Amino acid sequence: MAGTRKPAADLPPPGCEWDKDLLDAGLEGGLPPLFRMGLSALALAILGGAAVAAIPAGGPHPVGAVLALIAALPWTAWLVRDDGRGPTWAFALPVLVPLAALGAAHRFAPGLALGGDLAYHLVTFVLPLTVLLFAAFAVQRVWAGVAAAGYTAFAVPLAAGWALGGATPDAQATITWHLGYAFCAAAGYAVRLSYLSSRRVAQAREALAARAAAERRRAIAQDVHDVVAHTLAVTMLHVTAARMAVRRSPDDAEEALREAERHGRASLADIRRMVRLLRADDATAVDAPQPGLSDVEALVESYRAAGRRVDLSLSVAAHGASPSAELAVYRVLQEALANAARHGGGPASVALSAAGGRMSLVVDNPLGGAAPAEAASQGSGLLGMRERVSAAGGVIETGSRDGRWVVRAEVPCEVVSA
Repeated sequence: MAGTRKPAADLPPPGCEWDKDLLDAGLEGGLPPLFRMGLSALALAILGGAAVAAIPAGGPHPVGAVLALIAALPWTAWLVRDDGRGPTWAFALPVLVPLAALGAAHRFAPGLALGGDLAYHLVTFVLPLTVLLFAAFAVQRVWAGVAAAGYTAFAVPLAAGWALGGATPDAQATITWHLGYAFCAAAGYAVRLSYLSSRRVAQAREALAARAAAERRRAIAQDVHDVVAHTLAVTMLHVTAARMAVRRSPDDAEEALREAERHGRASLADIRRMVRLLRADDATAVDAPQPGLSDVEALVESYRAAGRRVDLSLSVAAHGASPSAELAVYRVLQEALANAARHGGGPASVALSAAGGRMSLVVDNPLGGAAPAEAASQGSGLLGMRERVSAAGGVIETGSRDGRWVVRAEVPCEVVSA
């Protein structure tokens, strides 16, 4: 598609006059069969019919027959085999020049013409077919030039013959030709617009698919970060507790290591689940159940079991919330507690409540020092929290206040997808 470099074997040959946008729309392989074979067969049938129509008038004259045969050669070549070049001047000139010569001969040297008015009127309808083809597929400068040349090939001999005292042109035949010419030009342009519209629709679909894939990757990256950050924080707390208790109380050290192992295995299972989602071919694959408000106490308890004091105030039991809203609040709490374990210097407090159709979460903990607080404020975790809360239609504030690091978030209970 557009912006993608095609392999050398797929590039159109030198001298190709395809419209680039039409190449991007899928015409690298040549003309569609309807136009390559259908139009070619119709043009050859018209030229053959004109030669037959010339017989009652004593024709066709050898010169006129040769001119008609030359005009038939490009159509014959396309009927047999498309060379992939598309509509080019190398195709147009062998069609237009002989037909213009036939028109001049018909007006000024009837003895050299194809023979008879009917034969000439038939052969001129190859001109609109040529314009249809070029209006549909050639670059603008080429199809505009062919359209002008095709009209000139018909109109100049007609006007010159009339101006120099020749017979008055057949009004009905002239009007019919002009209507056919205008119709073919409009039909060719309509075909062009159809192909370009199809290309734009395909591009829009690709853009939507790419955006959906990027959004899914972002969401999975957030989940990976949240799971790993939480697990590492709790695991490190247990490992620290085990190190401190290994001499004092081997049983306590073993319990701390067992808890660290349990969290590590749970994190590994979550990451494997996310990898399966990334590998899934079905874009509608349903994810495993995501954590929500019912898991908040277990999350807090995991930090308490690791030796981190966390005070919890929870008042949301009577308030229903959508799974998306619950997941956003849970992930924010998970990241905030992980940051408190890594950078904080004391017990953390968590207050989670719901009122007026909104959930409010406040997490704060003493700062462990200016440098850790600054590092926490610039990490990707806070960016992930902001993205989650924003996607859920809520707001979040983070920062240090009176020696404590505070995370305050509000999320509507019902998340409406955009």
